[in-house]
Amino acid sequence: MSVNETVLEMHYHKPLMDLFRTTFGVGPTGQINFFKYSPQREVFIGFDQAYVRTELTEDAFLRLLRTSADTHSYRMPDRFVGYFLQFKVVTVLKNRMAHTPIGITAKPHYRATLCTAKDDGVAFSQHQLLHRLSRNLGAMVYYACPMLFDRADLYNIDVDLDTLRIPDLATCPSEYADNGKHHIYFDSPDASPVWCSEPQEGRALSAPEFARVVLEQANATDAAASAKTLLDQLTHDGALGLEPTVSLLEPDVRRSSVLRFCGEALTVIQIPGQERPA
Repeated sequence: MSVNETVLEMHYHKPLMDLFRTTFGVGPTGQINFFKYSPQREVFIGFDQAYVRTELTEDAFLRLLRTSADTHSYRMPDRFVGYFLQFKVVTVLKNRMAHTPIGITAKPHYRATLCTAKDDGVAFSQHQLLHRLSRNLGAMVYYACPMLFDRADLYNIDVDLDTLRIPDLATCPSEYADNGKHHIYFDSPDASPVWCSEPQEGRALSAPEFARVVLEQANATDAAASAKTLLDQLTHDGALGLEPTVSLLEPDVRRSSVLRFCGEALTVIQIPGQERPA
C-alpha cells in the first residue's frame, strides 16, 4: 500500500469523526451525522453515530439544506457546518537544498508539495481553487499534513491524531497562479508551516484545535442560518472568484463548481433538529 492523499484521509477519517463527537459533546446515544461528497458519483455519502452509511444525491442534499434554512418548517431546523480539508503527503528531507527556505534549518525537515499545476481542460489548479474558497467569509479551508512516514504506521489500530498538522489556507499569501512548484515546509513535525516559494510563516492547528474551531463556527449562528450559509457556499460560483460567464470546463458545467472541483475535500457535519411542538 503506497502512502497517498486518499489513503491518508481514510486512515484519519474515523479518529477525526470520533474527535468531533467528543468536542461537540455528543454521547453514545446522541445524534450527529457526517457527509463526504463524491464528485465522480455526484452523491453525498453519510455516516451516522453508528457509522451506518447512507447516500444522498447532490440535489437531495441541497434540498435538505434548503428545508433546514426554511424557518417556517414544521421541524426545528438541522444545524450544519462544512469545512474543506485537503490531505497532503509530507516527505522527509535529510539535507538542505538550494531552494530550501532560510528559516528551515533542521536536519531532517519536512515538506508537502502543493498542487499548483493546471490539469488539462481546467483553468485553475487545486491550490488556486482552495485558496480562493478560503477568502470567503466564514469558509474553513485547510490542508492536512500528517507527520506519518512509515507505510507500516497505516496499519495501526490506534491512530495518533497528534501526528496531524492542519495549515490554515487563510494564512497562505498567494494562490500561486504561475503554474510553478510551491510547497509547505516544516522545520519540525510540530512547527508552524512555511509557505513557499517566497517564504512566509503561516499557522497550523492541531486536531483538537481544529475541532474546536469547527464547533465555534457551528455555534456562531442559529440552525437555519447555518444551513443557508453552507448552501450559499456550495452553490455560488462566486465563492471561487469566478465571473458568472466564466466556466472551468468546456462545455459549461451546470453543476456547482465548488462541489465539482473542491468537493473531495469537503466534510459536512449535521446536527439533527427535532419536530416543533404542536
